[in-house]
Amino acid sequence: MTNFITSLKRIIYNCIYFVFLFSAILSSCKKANKNPDYPIGSNEHINAWILDSLKRYYYWNEQLPANPNLSLPPKDFFNAVRNLSDRFSYISIPDDPTTSIASNRNFGFDYATVSDQNNTKVIGIIKVVLKDSPASRAGLKRGDYISKINGKTLTATNVQALQTEILSSDRFSLGLTEPVNNTWTDTRTVELSKGIILDQREISKVMESDGKKIGYLYFLDFNGGLASSLRPVFSNFKAEGISELILDLRYNAGGQVAEAAGICAMIARNISFDKPFITYSGNKNGGTKTESIGTAATFDGTVNFNTLLQQNLGLSRVYILSTAATASASEVVINNLKPFIQVVLVGEKTRGKDEASFRIFDARRPKLVNWEMHPIVYKLFNALGNGGYSTGINPDITVNEMSSLPLLQPGDAADPLIKAAINAITGKASKTSVASTHLVSDGFRADRILIDSRVQSALQSTVTTHRIK
Repeated sequence: MTNFITSLKRIIYNCIYFVFLFSAILSSCKKANKNPDYPIGSNEHINAWILDSLKRYYYWNEQLPANPNLSLPPKDFFNAVRNLSDRFSYISIPDDPTTSIASNRNFGFDYATVSDQNNTKVIGIIKVVLKDSPASRAGLKRGDYISKINGKTLTATNVQALQTEILSSDRFSLGLTEPVNNTWTDTRTVELSKGIILDQREISKVMESDGKKIGYLYFLDFNGGLASSLRPVFSNFKAEGISELILDLRYNAGGQVAEAAGICAMIARNISFDKPFITYSGNKNGGTKTESIGTAATFDGTVNFNTLLQQNLGLSRVYILSTAATASASEVVINNLKPFIQVVLVGEKTRGKDEASFRIFDARRPKLVNWEMHPIVYKLFNALGNGGYSTGINPDITVNEMSSLPLLQPGDAADPLIKAAINAITGKASKTSVASTHLVSDGFRADRILIDSRVQSALQSTVTTHRIK
């Protein structure tokens, strides 16, 4: 009995020793692997937070570099570790314009510079003028022509440099021109300064052609609350008894998935809360999850789904107008409506953003890092599992709006894209390429687009969603 007790004590002692030794080794490993306590506010401290967040959420987290240089400035560090396949992730400090990507929005307009068929004349064409903006208050309007920026005549070799001058300044000048008796004649110079731009209202109307009532709707982004704000528009469409809808997304660079889902819920027939709408495919941590149209439309809390269904048009087909500036949430509408109804795309190939991000920020109290990230977290697919449109979505009816000048106001039935959609609706044209060659001023035709500020802005936008549970 004594020998048995002695043996048992020896076994227990050895087990305790082993547990203690293992714990010591584990503790030592943890200490060796723990990030150093970098000074708060240092590049190393901020970049360690960035890297830890990316390891958890980033779509390409397994390809992150093993030992990146944490001493870099945060924006340089983020770009250094970003995957080569990543076109859209970005990082910034809210309310610090020096860290954000510049655009023409603060001036209230977008434009394209084009050369003529002989590459001898370059003209800027204003495409978008925002309401209550410096541009609108200066009297600029869609279709105006630009000959100079900061007093310098536009040429094929300087247009990008002049656009960079606009983006890097708080004030600049535009020299306007117009065709008079087949000659380009300079008219006036406009000075523009940066201003605060409010959300833009939609443009909607009901048109009639060959006995068909056609709803038309144009808006520029999918900001939070959009679907709720558009309920009166859809209510009017429903009261008017429209049988067709033209959704003009030609300059819409996207925004919230919730708003895209909300718009779709008011368009397509046979909609219910539980109908599958969008599939998110993330890294190993995020996995793959499908969300219903009701869940997607209401996750940001700006609208009740039943109120959307009250305005549902029950359509079996929609015509969507697009250009290379049509991106992100706009492409979600195009791709994710297809399992529900026929989508006829009119215009040009879209930008190609089949990925989504959500906002990552320091939620600690007090906050230790001011930077916020919008990294790509998911690849996107519709209810049938179709996605993969990173090179853009091709139109069913190809139309170049620059083929007919001057540019007309949104909703004008003579606009090339709208006209092509109406012709298709009424059976006046088949699904083929539509081209026109309206010449202005001494035979000038917009033959080649050199830069397009709206397209450049679309390159910088991302689809915004939430963390999928």
